[in-house]
Amino acid sequence: MPRKGLVPLVAEKEPLIARRTYQYIIVIAAVLFMVLPFVSSFNELLTAIVMRIQLYTFIHDVVVPIEVKMVAAILQYLFGIQTLVSSEYLHLQSAGQALTVYIAWNCVGWQSLILFVFTLLTGLQGPFTRRSKALCIILGTEGIFLLNLFRIVFVVLLAFYVGYLPAVVFHDYAGTILTLLYLVLFWFFSYNYVLERASTAQESQ
Repeated sequence: MPRKGLVPLVAEKEPLIARRTYQYIIVIAAVLFMVLPFVSSFNELLTAIVMRIQLYTFIHDVVVPIEVKMVAAILQYLFGIQTLVSSEYLHLQSAGQALTVYIAWNCVGWQSLILFVFTLLTGLQGPFTRRSKALCIILGTEGIFLLNLFRIVFVVLLAFYVGYLPAVVFHDYAGTILTLLYLVLFWFFSYNYVLERASTAQESQ
């Protein structure tokens, strides 16, 4: 029979997989909190790797311009801040205040996407349909993108209304916490409402 509404799809045997993913996330969280003072050094290592394989050119040339324009649109239409875009720069002006913000390729949140991919390696193990796995990946990737988009917006708002230091602190530390919270909520939702067991599916996909 067709499903109606948000009905949990994971059978009783699947909590083992769910627990394993949650344990994986908790371990990552513990490690990240332990090395939180050294996060900048860790990011430098990831940055060096990305630069070595030339992936940063794609992020800089394709991803950054798109996100800069999206951030500008959100600031202008949701918060009423006049915002102009110039390459990787945002020029903000409102009520006699002015600020120029540089969005670097290393600040758009690709690190959280890597963390999400790591959780996929364990989270998608099990007898789930390919269709539900694909939907899970799509939803998770879109969520990571939106999370980073609004993270950048919040950092810019902090810099504009509060000051540079609070914006830097939020940028360097709160982003990691937000990503972990997102992953926990995402996998809880996916196990209960997205992932479908192949053995109970009406289609073998």
